[in-house]
Amino acid sequence: MTLYPPPAQPQSSGTLRWVLIGIGAGLLSLVLCCALFAFGGWQLFSGLVDETSAMQQVVRDFMDAGRRQDVAAAEALFADAGGVSVSRDDLERLFSNRQLFREVEGMSLRSFNIRTDTEGGTAEIAGTLNYTDGGTQPFSARLLKEGDQWRLVRIDFR
Repeated sequence: MTLYPPPAQPQSSGTLRWVLIGIGAGLLSLVLCCALFAFGGWQLFSGLVDETSAMQQVVRDFMDAGRRQDVAAAEALFADAGGVSVSRDDLERLFSNRQLFREVEGMSLRSFNIRTDTEGGTAEIAGTLNYTDGGTQPFSARLLKEGDQWRLVRIDFR
């Protein structure tokens, strides 16, 4: 038996195809944006970790110079620019405090603020020095970036 008229076949419309292509393009764009955002965040975080590590190294080097009572090495850690004026007498007087300049095992930062502009960068860090004998010492420091090196402007121990 034959049915007349034959049942109508659904007409395939190009609209569905374009909707699926649009959804696919949107998802692809979303994935690419997320990947770029993640990569950019990783680069920023990685750079920040490198910068704070370099600043901490300057503080460690200063503490080592004080422990050795090496005034020349300590002077070399201070910035040439920025109106820094640290005399040899000031450093010798500071280094005479043997309780302050013991061997440092590590340090923890509780705050840091880095500002950069076209002429370089400045940083304020504060934290605690951890000595090998178990003692601790709070400190704060201001640093200036000269070229690609962080240099001390001031360092205070409370």
